[in-house]
Amino acid sequence: MSNPPVPVSGNRGDAKPDISGQSALYKVVMTPIIFVSFIVSLAIVDLKYSMHRSHYHAERRPSRLPPWLHRIVYKFRPYHYTAVDENGKPVEDMDGYYHSKQRKLMAMEADDAFQMRRTVVASLVLAGMAAVWGAWWTLRWVLVKVYWV
Repeated sequence: MSNPPVPVSGNRGDAKPDISGQSALYKVVMTPIIFVSFIVSLAIVDLKYSMHRSHYHAERRPSRLPPWLHRIVYKFRPYHYTAVDENGKPVEDMDGYYHSKQRKLMAMEADDAFQMRRTVVASLVLAGMAAVWGAWWTLRWVLVKVYWV
């Protein structure tokens, strides 16, 4: 006879969940802010690493165009690993190095995104304040033009 399975708790052991913490209003307000800031910081980190990889693996031919125009005219293809055999020809059925390291790359990018999240939240707050000020100024200008004609 085997013993019945031991139930697994959601809090992973004897640790008591912290239920005295935040209020429901705090959770409703802060959850979207934290989520959006993480997504924006993850997009920034991904853009940074993509630009780094494309710059590192780009051909070193000088262009007659300025760099900003070159990026618009010639869109960069994302960097991808291509395995080659002894003759230098691409091998199709071999798993690439990138695919074997995706979990580590994802963890590294997520860590970088968590580290820059405060800066992103501060930037989003400043952008929100600038948008509110711009909307207020525009509304004031429109009302002055409409009522003081």
